Amino acid sequence: MIFRINKIKLWFKNNSKPQILEFLPNKVNVITGGSGTGKTSILAIIDYCLLSTNARIPETVINENIIWYGIDFTINNKNFSIARKHPLSNNGSKEVFFSGTGILPEFPIHNNDIVQVKKVLEKEFGIDENFRMPYGGKHITAGSKISYRYFLLFNTLSEDTVASTTTFFDYDLYDREKYVEALERIFFLAIGVDDVGNVLIKEKINSLEKELLKIEKRKKTLGKEELLFGKKIQELLLKAQEYDLIERRLFTNEEALEKLNRLIKSFGNQITYSNNSLQVDELNSRKRSLYRKLRNLERFENEYKQYKENLKNDYDSLKPIKYLTKNFDQLIPTLELNSFLESLEETLEKVKTEISKKVTLVTNVKSEVTSLKSQIEFIDGELSKYASKNVDFNNEIYKYIFIGEVKSQLEFYEDKWEIEEEFISTDEIETDIESLREKIKDTEEKKRILLNDLESLIQKYYDSSDSMDVYKNYKVYFDVRAKSLKVRKTIEPISLTIGSKSNYMFLHLFLFLGLHEHFINQKISFVPQFLIIDQLSQPYFESKSSDTIKIDDDKQKLQNAFKLLNNFITEIEEDYIEEFQIILLEHASPSYWEDIQLNNFHLVAEFRDGNALIPETAFE
Repeated sequence: MIFRINKIKLWFKNNSKPQILEFLPNKVNVITGGSGTGKTSILAIIDYCLLSTNARIPETVINENIIWYGIDFTINNKNFSIARKHPLSNNGSKEVFFSGTGILPEFPIHNNDIVQVKKVLEKEFGIDENFRMPYGGKHITAGSKISYRYFLLFNTLSEDTVASTTTFFDYDLYDREKYVEALERIFFLAIGVDDVGNVLIKEKINSLEKELLKIEKRKKTLGKEELLFGKKIQELLLKAQEYDLIERRLFTNEEALEKLNRLIKSFGNQITYSNNSLQVDELNSRKRSLYRKLRNLERFENEYKQYKENLKNDYDSLKPIKYLTKNFDQLIPTLELNSFLESLEETLEKVKTEISKKVTLVTNVKSEVTSLKSQIEFIDGELSKYASKNVDFNNEIYKYIFIGEVKSQLEFYEDKWEIEEEFISTDEIETDIESLREKIKDTEEKKRILLNDLESLIQKYYDSSDSMDVYKNYKVYFDVRAKSLKVRKTIEPISLTIGSKSNYMFLHLFLFLGLHEHFINQKISFVPQFLIIDQLSQPYFESKSSDTIKIDDDKQKLQNAFKLLNNFITEIEEDYIEEFQIILLEHASPSYWEDIQLNNFHLVAEFRDGNALIPETAFE
């Protein structure tokens, strides 16, 4: 996809003259300068203007003095411009200026919505509205929209990654965890293994499988709910039987539901008791009468026993009278005493006679008690044939309350748990999934071929370099799983380390140049034809304050890296008749490419001797 940046424009808070940097197509556009001059911030500024959610622009010096950031760029021969207000606390501003003419204004104003601007860019990147992630992860949801920003991973080699021994793509420039997952999902789409049709089919299959899973879960839920519904029906049935509104026998759930509905329907016209109710009432009445008799007899028997006991106690207390009467002559004989003793003796004889009597109870208490208990046991046996408990409807209102409860319960459960037809059959969905699977193109062979082609292009750049020292005759190997480039001898396992940072810097260059030639060769529309590289000279300078490499061999290696970029531009322009733009943010001075006459290098700005991205006039 043709893409180039024409201008970067910065508006300052103190209204001083804006900073404008101009770039050329088919060139290695170099911004060089010392440490702390702001050149590295160019990468973050471009990313911010391409509508990143967050900003990695340094607050000190840069963001504290700039109020708007803008770029003028070209996509597929169409000119656009985007300006964006400065971020606050690294949160991207929603205030954006957008133009379809590529003209940056004297001073931007908020005139568009970020979402709408992103849609324009997505269209130019060839990303359809229905272009979705085929599968999800911890940070990316399956079926979420594929963003054009995911493909920018192929366009940046930052200072943090350009010489890294393990990381080849700068995830940290974006949202690391999310972009790690994103690259895993778009990589084969980017190199041409998958096409849009395949991705859309996979996304549709994923959507149908999720729907199928949802239906299956719903079916299981409905099965549980049916059991609960059946349990509730039986509870209502039992209660109706206890109220003697429905005959007392076992019913299936369907029969019970029918009986309850019929009860509700008929209850408004007539309320009837079954014969059982009368029989139960009669038995309970007889039982209560027998219990009253039993309690009376038991009370009488207890009182009679107490009476006999009292008489015995009285008799014992009168026994000394006999002794006194017999020995009366030994007492003081008086008429009063004699009369008193005779009276007591007469009483004693009466008590003795009363105790000796065998009174036969008229009702024959013991026999009657036994009989009453037998009758009660019989009645209990008869009652056990009916419901375990009975509710005596003394008031017709209670009947209506119960029927109302049954009606409301049935309406609630039937509405809540009615199984819809759409949840029963999944045959149609399964048929659609199988049909879509048949349409998916088998990409395994294509994957093998394209990965071989990619490695061949990377190997071409590897072989053209004289800077890999003892590893010069090694073969490259692209580790698809780790998304990293490794080297090996022809018949030996992959080498895990290759020495110096210089070697790793070159591996990064070989990989990215090989990838971009592959994208152009395969006519991939999703990846822009430009590359931003920060600090190729990082492995060679002893300190950031120096702009001279003291070791000649290191200087030669850096110039070899510059030659690699210069030749890449020539090859793309002449062999493919395509356009490509490189932006190089570099510490090395212009003499490093001027001395070897690299005609595709273009000096955009040199930030030295007081000159910087933020000029002194822009400071508040």
